[in-house]
Amino acid sequence: MIGAVAFAAIGSTMVGAQSLSTESRFERVRPLNLPSIRIHESLAKYGVAQSTARRMGLQGRVLWIDATANLGRVNSDEKIEALFSTIQDVGFNTVVFDVKPINGYTMYPSKLTEQITFWRTSTMPKGYDPLAKMVTEAKKHGLSLLVALNAFSEGHSFGKRDFGKADNQFFKPGWGYENPDLQTVRYIPRPTVAGLDVHPALDPKSFSEPVAIFTNPALAPDEGFFLLVDRNRLVTYAGSTKPTELNGNALYAGQGDGARVLSGFGVGSRLIVDSRPTYVPIGDAQNQVPLMMNPHREENQQRALDFVREIMSGYDVDGLLYDDRLRYGGLDSDFSEHTRGLFEKEIGRKVRWPDEVYSTIYSPSLTPGVKPGPLYDAWLTFRSREMQRFMGRVRAEVERNRPGALLGIYAGSWYGDYQRYGTNYGSQDINAGYPFLTRSYRETGFANQLDLLITGCYYPFGTVEEAIVGGGVPGRTVEAGGILTNRVARSQSWSYAGIMISDFWPDPQKIESALQAATATTQGVMVFDLSHNIDQFWPVFKRAFAEKRKAPHTVKGLLHEVRATKADQDRRGFKEPPFPTFEGAPGAGF
Repeated sequence: MIGAVAFAAIGSTMVGAQSLSTESRFERVRPLNLPSIRIHESLAKYGVAQSTARRMGLQGRVLWIDATANLGRVNSDEKIEALFSTIQDVGFNTVVFDVKPINGYTMYPSKLTEQITFWRTSTMPKGYDPLAKMVTEAKKHGLSLLVALNAFSEGHSFGKRDFGKADNQFFKPGWGYENPDLQTVRYIPRPTVAGLDVHPALDPKSFSEPVAIFTNPALAPDEGFFLLVDRNRLVTYAGSTKPTELNGNALYAGQGDGARVLSGFGVGSRLIVDSRPTYVPIGDAQNQVPLMMNPHREENQQRALDFVREIMSGYDVDGLLYDDRLRYGGLDSDFSEHTRGLFEKEIGRKVRWPDEVYSTIYSPSLTPGVKPGPLYDAWLTFRSREMQRFMGRVRAEVERNRPGALLGIYAGSWYGDYQRYGTNYGSQDINAGYPFLTRSYRETGFANQLDLLITGCYYPFGTVEEAIVGGGVPGRTVEAGGILTNRVARSQSWSYAGIMISDFWPDPQKIESALQAATATTQGVMVFDLSHNIDQFWPVFKRAFAEKRKAPHTVKGLLHEVRATKADQDRRGFKEPPFPTFEGAPGAGF
């Protein structure tokens, strides 16, 4: 009986100790003159930069003006005057003007390249200088003016495709196409079976490779040797009679040498689809609209620096931003012999290329898989370190030509993407659980070289709560992207969350929660882009920005104080709260 009483008492104590909290992690916030939203305020308010901007009532309100998409809106003094008057009236305090888009030509008259004089149905008078007029109008209306450039893109695939055609609307291809040796080189694996090339597509109509793969037996040749392979890569059928059904398995059809090799596989054999590396300049195998150049080539870096010098010495702008092409073409670049030599020099020995970096193995349905080699992390760090070095050169060039001018970048908001693209825009002291954040990789962060980090939080949901209600992914929201951006910067630079107008068509009211989420989680918002039917959204912006604010990046010396305060916290052992692990969408904001 005593034991039973004692047990009851213990059970009662345990229940009390484990009582559930009824507090919600969502709190209402209203940083703009719009309906309030509910966000993870405990995560959003973190950081010296965030608390300083809030305490001082500072808020970046940035309008991005894309180059080619807006050529018809900035091709005369009268249009620019009217535009800047509207921008000021609705409450924006900063303008970013894209002056060197991905094709590598410029919107202003340049001594380094040609000026863009037409795009689609719009034209620019040759020699007209919209940037000079914007400088005048920005000062007249009290707006901060930043220019944007694309660092390592020097061509546009549409320009190449249509060049020379009577109906070409995309100006010219780009300087990069004229210099294939300076283009980035892609590592493109070709699938192989037992050393024989496999056609790189399923169900080919015709092929010259020894082996092809079919998932539809009706499309397979009538003659040859056939293997039926299950999803575990085991041969379940081998013979010269064409199977009539696949039942979800992949069919391998051989011709000539292929038939001879495939006949060596018996039922129950293990089939591996391996790969053979090929190395191709991206202009010959373009997998994206911009023509990406090799960041390791001094010629490309110097060209980028020349544009910095020309603009910063010739125009009274407040600063310079690099757009998203401050990166590599992808994980598959740059695999040129030039870059290989530089990598081997850093490693201190010859490298078995590319397998010691990574190799590719295909599934029977030709789905590629990356197999990291022993130098995979060294390769990621090597590329990111080069980008860090380049940004150091840019910082010095800006200071030489316009002391005190701002330097920033725009990038996609899903930081987890960027180890594939060689750009570590975060702080060197990030303490997060990303597997690629080795000690060496963390040291390549260049947030401390920036004044401003703008990321593309391009999602149709403003808040995590909205995503949950709408059946979306919580990490794929403006709120989550903004929180991550602010934490990645770690008070080494100002951070603004970017939103894209077209995500909220056709109902302008839907953008309200995105504006609130951006300004609640970072120190400002960037709106992309003027060309996205913005006339429908001006009234929303005017309501949102009814109370005028200064942008934190315009307050001289304030970022220096923020960094000093953060450094003091670090010295005193201030422990940061856990890093949020929201999952963003790959390619968001690219």
